[in-house]
Amino acid sequence: MNIFRNFSIKVRLLATYFLVALFPVVIFVYVSYSGTAISQATAFFIGAIAIINAVITSFLVGASIVGPIDMVLHSLQNFQTKKSAATVSDTGQDEITEISFELNRVFGEWNQEIVTIGKKQFHQEKEQEKNQLQISQSEQQLASTRSLLKVAQTLNTTFDFQSNLKAILDEAVTAMNVQWASILLINREKHEMTVACVRGVEKSLLDDLAEEEYPSIRLKPHEGLAGQVIKDGLPLIANKGFKDPRFKQFSEFRNKDEKVASLLCAPIVSSDGIVLGVMNLINRIVPPVFRNEDLPYVKDLCMLATLVIERNRMYANLFVDEHTGLAAHNVWRGYFAEESARAVRYAQTLSLIVLDIDNFKKIVGDTNAEFATQLNGVCGKVIARTLRDTDTGSSMQERFFVLLPNTDLAGGIYLTGRIKEALEKESLEFDNRRISITVSAGVASYPETVTDVRNLMKAAVQACSQAKDAGGNRAVIHRTDKSSQAV
Repeated sequence: MNIFRNFSIKVRLLATYFLVALFPVVIFVYVSYSGTAISQATAFFIGAIAIINAVITSFLVGASIVGPIDMVLHSLQNFQTKKSAATVSDTGQDEITEISFELNRVFGEWNQEIVTIGKKQFHQEKEQEKNQLQISQSEQQLASTRSLLKVAQTLNTTFDFQSNLKAILDEAVTAMNVQWASILLINREKHEMTVACVRGVEKSLLDDLAEEEYPSIRLKPHEGLAGQVIKDGLPLIANKGFKDPRFKQFSEFRNKDEKVASLLCAPIVSSDGIVLGVMNLINRIVPPVFRNEDLPYVKDLCMLATLVIERNRMYANLFVDEHTGLAAHNVWRGYFAEESARAVRYAQTLSLIVLDIDNFKKIVGDTNAEFATQLNGVCGKVIARTLRDTDTGSSMQERFFVLLPNTDLAGGIYLTGRIKEALEKESLEFDNRRISITVSAGVASYPETVTDVRNLMKAAVQACSQAKDAGGNRAVIHRTDKSSQAV
């Protein structure tokens, strides 16, 4: 039928009419001029042939017209229903071909317009996404700035080391939407890290340990995720939590390591570039993982922690007795008054340890004043190394005073034991003789054993005296009912 497409529709129709009409005319002329009589059967046969000729010719010509028209209509229907401007494939040379050509041209213009509109829409959507991202980032930066400003304001209201660390971690827990946060500090003399502070929105990962026992959890600077952060001086994200091969497990956690689902560890770096410790953010709630976008804010929190640590050390250095490494006694008395008032105002616990070197007068008599001074200095430095950053110690002759803010009786007993053990490991030599060191200690705690904070000093001194009277080398707890208990 494609051969018919080489001719116009008009030509094909005229040819059809001519062929259909020509056959009867030829028969009529032949019969008329030949004079031949035609039987009924012959006439019927000739009529059938004429009809068949007309049908076939009409079908062929009609199909060459209807088929291309259907193809064009199909394209138009697709365009109407599906907005699909598909090209019409037509290889003819008739009027329908011209229509197809024009239709393809229109479809081409439509498709080009659609492409242009699509590109514009795409660029508009991208620009909108960019603007939304910028707005979101600006909002996040604003929220971070407000959060950091809030912490900074808190740090300006108090110089208490532990309170400042708690303020930083409390804000980190809220702003970062995590379950727990902690700060570990490095003791370079002992080549280890200890937990300085832990905060959380629920019971801590260390909920089986009292706060004053956190320093008992020790970590070498090269161990665990924290060790990696200290080594590299860069933050680290571990969204596999305790399953991360770098994760360090502690026996103190009592099988609670599996609670650590995700962790972000960032270094706390001093102003001169020395790593002081790390800040840990544990278990992101929403979103469930930490992202690189979280790092700038955490870095700023670590800078605030650096400020707190360096400020605490600066004040300590200003008022520290170089001989013992402890605070000057008049300065310590000021700390004692401030912490006593704070304990009453905020209903906090406050413990006091008083230690006395056993047989100090006999040692002086058997040696000399220079040796006594040396002995006092050694004891003071041992005590200073044993104390937490929140504790403050002082000395007066052979007697030592240790103030434990926000620490209950159990914490006071625990630290007393650590101090005694540390001192007993020390010894001095005089005239080729080894002189061991033991101390008597008295422990009092507000409000557990002393209901009036003004009597805390008197109670601890009395308990220390009772320990010495009982033979020394022991610790005694002062009780509210004026009794005492050796530990």
